[in-house]
Amino acid sequence: MRRLLSTLGLVLALAGCGGNSTETTITGGGLSGSPNGPVVSLDQPTGPNTTEVVVDTGPASGFALGAANIPYVTVTVCTPGSTTACVTIDHVFLDTGSIGLRLFRSAVASLSLPALEVPADAASHTPAGPLAECYPFVLGAVWGPMARADVRIGGEAAPALPIQLIDEASAPTLAVPTDCSAAANGGVLDSPASLQANGVLGIGMVSYDCGLNCASGNYGSGHVLYYSCPNGSASCVPAAVPGDLQMQNPVAAFLPDADGIVDNNGSVIMMPAVPDLGASVVRGRLVFGIGTRANNQIPLTAHVYPVDTNPANDTYLSLGTSAGGLAYPSSYIDSGSNAMFFDDPGIRMSCQSSSGSAATGQGWYCPPTVLRRTATITAADGSSGSVDFSVANADVLFGGGNVAFANLGGSAGQGATTFVWGLPFFYGRSVFTSIWGQALATNGPWNAF
Repeated sequence: MRRLLSTLGLVLALAGCGGNSTETTITGGGLSGSPNGPVVSLDQPTGPNTTEVVVDTGPASGFALGAANIPYVTVTVCTPGSTTACVTIDHVFLDTGSIGLRLFRSAVASLSLPALEVPADAASHTPAGPLAECYPFVLGAVWGPMARADVRIGGEAAPALPIQLIDEASAPTLAVPTDCSAAANGGVLDSPASLQANGVLGIGMVSYDCGLNCASGNYGSGHVLYYSCPNGSASCVPAAVPGDLQMQNPVAAFLPDADGIVDNNGSVIMMPAVPDLGASVVRGRLVFGIGTRANNQIPLTAHVYPVDTNPANDTYLSLGTSAGGLAYPSSYIDSGSNAMFFDDPGIRMSCQSSSGSAATGQGWYCPPTVLRRTATITAADGSSGSVDFSVANADVLFGGGNVAFANLGGSAGQGATTFVWGLPFFYGRSVFTSIWGQALATNGPWNAF
């Protein structure tokens, strides 16, 4: 079976202080990877601000369902202040559409990481107590307590970073709140099998996963993100959470190195091109910082695309896309989506690998022949550029047993205004994602490629 993991915009905060985050999970068909398929690698650049990205079938322990087009990285987590009380966790899902490091609690149980405590806030009726978070996606959510940890990725370090410890169904520490269950819409992701990863590394365009709304406890008509649980499961109530206790972008928290170079203003994902019928393994590079070292300079041939920075707009943190005669004003580029997701009723969806997709509006596209199009991506400043893309028959792709595809497309039922440029967009490109408020993005974030 295959899983569709896409990121759709969940706007949670005011300008510069929140982000979109998501993960949509839809069952589908296909094999679990061919040991004889092509292996494609990009070994450069190297350096202390780099680490490997791998697309394969998932953790060595295996999943109940096979993975497709999911990029993974390895992360080391230590007890704050320690250089020896550490664990290294592989197959952490690399997501430029969410914020913060989220790991299954069992993976770091040996470290006894210090729990985060939220202070009492009378104005919002927040009691002092241990902090927990419900992080909803379009389909599914993760739930669990918060802690502090020193985080290392490649040669970069973020000390005492707030992280989420995802509760697992096998040994839960806190009962899932009713509001969180409602937000999950498809189920709480409470195992590596359901998440298809050992955790999520969110390195998107902003510094906090919520920001001002959560700092004041103003959840409005949306779902509650943060809870204070002073007496365990029975006492978890919505909480106002100061910014320094909220989930934070690990990249923005990186320390300067011994030479004073700090790679905290964004990231670059560099992936090799893959064959038309896919690859069994793809290895690329994750580079931290933009314009901070020789290995992360923006090429003169690249186009910089600023996103919308007005949180009052439906297009907040989005770009525009037009393709096939249709307009998608709320579009974005996201490594956390494992396909190009867009609604186009003219493309056949009757795939064996996602039975029932025609009825639900969700599933893979299966055109009778490869669909080749040119799209126009338009930035918030009105500039634009052309992107060629193709959509192949998902049944044909999955039938070969590979797991990495540059031409996998589908609909996640996200509506007619959204085009998600998922991981297929990254193959054969270097994609830059800046962080709002950091160097080079003080007036707003952008993508460049």
